Amino acid sequence: MTTSKTVRIGYIGAGNFSQRRLLPQLKKAPGVELVAIANSTPESSQKVADAFGFRRVAKDWREMVDAKDVDAIVVGTRTAMHPEMCVPVLEAGKHLLTMNAIAGSLEGAQAMLKAAQAKPNLVALVYPGQFYMREEAMMQHLLRDGHVGKVLQVFAYWYSPFFGLASLFEISNRWFGAHTRVFSYRKGFDVPSRGQDDRGRTGRPESNVVLAELASGAPITYIHSTVAGDSALWRYEVYGDLGSVVCYPSGTAAGFAGQAKTGFFGAKISDKEIQPIPVPAEFKSASGELLSVPVEADFIAAIRGEKQPSVAIPRLLDGVRMLEFADGWKRSADSGVWCDLPK
Repeated sequence: MTTSKTVRIGYIGAGNFSQRRLLPQLKKAPGVELVAIANSTPESSQKVADAFGFRRVAKDWREMVDAKDVDAIVVGTRTAMHPEMCVPVLEAGKHLLTMNAIAGSLEGAQAMLKAAQAKPNLVALVYPGQFYMREEAMMQHLLRDGHVGKVLQVFAYWYSPFFGLASLFEISNRWFGAHTRVFSYRKGFDVPSRGQDDRGRTGRPESNVVLAELASGAPITYIHSTVAGDSALWRYEVYGDLGSVVCYPSGTAAGFAGQAKTGFFGAKISDKEIQPIPVPAEFKSASGELLSVPVEADFIAAIRGEKQPSVAIPRLLDGVRMLEFADGWKRSADSGVWCDLPK
């Protein structure tokens, strides 16, 4: 934890998402000082510094790593650069928040994890994907409260222009536990593409089905499509020995923003149809919306030693597991057989 109440932040690579999401939250957080910014060009750095009140512009990211007046660094650069930057950040004894995905290769992610493990006093987190963050607390409550009992089977459906399996695995891993093996199937279609992501990119027309087995023995099936159309609904279906839960996400993340159905529905094992599940007030804001996970606030609070970050915010070990799962998926896709995952 930091020895002072003020947490002094350095920022490497503040792009559009950082300026839209992270920096406004950090700027308004009590006891946070934005000290130094290093973007790809001096002009870009100065623009961000002026907009958010950074004390200075750094010549390059290495200057920030060596700075004595920086306690924590946010790395918002391209994924491929994360190991090159994050390992020195941790070795310099600075807390770290890096973007998702953790790294461009499993080896790079493992190097970052090794550096973090060598400095266990540091807070080292991966900014989570933007899916199901508002549903996190309610789903954890339902699973912990025994609404479904022992989880027997899970289905995850999503309809983004790009596959994005790691982001869905990130959610499933924290809700349902470790995955032990994986089998993948991909089918392409000779039809026009449908839909674009939030950067205007159009994905190829395809369907992906990923089967996996949880450490509990329960199967989980990931079903992705880029050709299903706007009427298709993102959702998790969870079936247990006592009942079921279906979760339709809300929020502004690309893909499910504005989808026709949101919220939690469920049934007990003897029910004939699912019904809406009331959400307790503790999981809602004053306006009635589901509360999201305060990633930036949790990062700062953890640095101060005030609380542990939400389990919805991946640690570096979680980031390594994401890439191990993605690697297993690729090996299965290439070989056509089940692939065991590291324990």
